[in-house]
Amino acid sequence: MTNTEVKPEAATDTVTETRLLEATHGAAMPHDEGTRKNKKKGRRRAAKALAYFALIFTGLLLLAEPWLLIPVVALVLAISLWD
Repeated sequence: MTNTEVKPEAATDTVTETRLLEATHGAAMPHDEGTRKNKKKGRRRAAKALAYFALIFTGLLLLAEPWLLIPVVALVLAISLWD
């Protein structure tokens, strides 16, 4: 047998393996899903804690100095008009 001759069984096995690899290339591995969910959950919790801290801190500043409401309103208006 020369290099140009290919057995039919070998050709189908290679094609099947290639398709299998292409199908699973973009898929997430089962052991990766847990760490991604945990990272997203941690980031979400950190963002939520930061948002509550900023809200409480802003509230305390407004109780101490009511004129600080002007920059807060301007910031909220700027964020709402961003898009």
